[in-house]
Amino acid sequence: MKKQNINTWLLHEEKRALKVYLLTFYITLVLYDFFYYYLYPKYIMHSAPGLNIPFGYWNYVVIFGLIPVAYYLVRMEKQQAIKYIYIFVYMILTAISDIIMYSAEYGVYRSGNAAELILILFSPIFINKCFYWIVTVVSILRYLVVGIVIHSLVVVIPVALIITFSVIAYILLNRFFSYIHALTSANEELRHKEKLAFIGQMATSIGHEIRNPLASLKGFTQLQKEKYIQDQKYFSIMEQEIERIDLIVNDLLVLGKPKSTQFQKSCVKDIISYVISITKQQATEKNISFSVEMDDSIPLIECVENQIKQVFINLIKNGLDSMNIGGMFKILLKHESKNEISISFIDQGCGIDQSELDKLFIPFYTTKDDGTGLGLIVTKKIIEDHQGELKIDSVLNKGTTVKVILPIVQ
Repeated sequence: MKKQNINTWLLHEEKRALKVYLLTFYITLVLYDFFYYYLYPKYIMHSAPGLNIPFGYWNYVVIFGLIPVAYYLVRMEKQQAIKYIYIFVYMILTAISDIIMYSAEYGVYRSGNAAELILILFSPIFINKCFYWIVTVVSILRYLVVGIVIHSLVVVIPVALIITFSVIAYILLNRFFSYIHALTSANEELRHKEKLAFIGQMATSIGHEIRNPLASLKGFTQLQKEKYIQDQKYFSIMEQEIERIDLIVNDLLVLGKPKSTQFQKSCVKDIISYVISITKQQATEKNISFSVEMDDSIPLIECVENQIKQVFINLIKNGLDSMNIGGMFKILLKHESKNEISISFIDQGCGIDQSELDKLFIPFYTTKDDGTGLGLIVTKKIIEDHQGELKIDSVLNKGTTVKVILPIVQ
């Protein structure tokens, strides 16, 4: 979905929430006062009804006078400010009214309208924690200020009531956030799977067709390299680029393959020893040493050995590429639980910024000049096919830890 469409949708939802918020507020405000100052005195207390409050109907003039202001702000696309205006205007107006009401002219202090509880209880519909806290704090401060001015503890009950409703509103707000997070995660996962499915279809349809002419190009380039000795550097570049294309095709073909069910029991220690021997030359060239720590009892695991080798090689090469000359590359093998082992690959490289971590599994996204952007995707797919889990933790300029968790029995 385009950013512009998302912003339009968010503005539309803000307007809808605002309409519900204000409509509920006004209905509650009018009905409560009508019952409390007219029906209750006349039919229950058998006394003269009337709006016996400071400012009288001017309170309604001010509150209802905010409607054209709100309409103007909506037209100006500034509807986000409307809810804050209502909160502050209503709380200031009612605080002043409460202080005056406590004077001898109006008798015993009576405070509040159910409408302010509506302002608190309905605040989660904006899915905005900042607004929720402003409503809660301003509502409590309003009564605290009144209590200090009139030197009375009568405000304790409304404060307790506000806190109770605030707790309910906070629970609702957290549920909304949890629901949105679940939907967002599901949507992102679906988009990721759609991308992988597209790449897989592309690999299935054209992967082999690319590889056939690529083999011919590689062979003819080698012949030309032997024939034209003086142009060796150009042919070396051509060979490197052909190898790069071949690497991309290999990764695409892995993504396009169906999940393998040829699981066999394999020794993880032997697999680690093998991949270290494969990557040792690259480590030696950069003066990097390996440190391997293993639990004493590591059982055999059910896996596709060649695929697990590919995973480990990818992760080790990524770690080595991130390190400058010199350093230690650690591999930790642990028996985590009854049916799980973990393999951690810890480098002392440049690390990854937190903002980049979420992009690591986007197809063709890479931070390396010669990267394909498919290595980690292939790695993750293989691990998921093995019912495993991949975790990445990184600190910028300190290093990265990649933890692979695999079940012992599939």
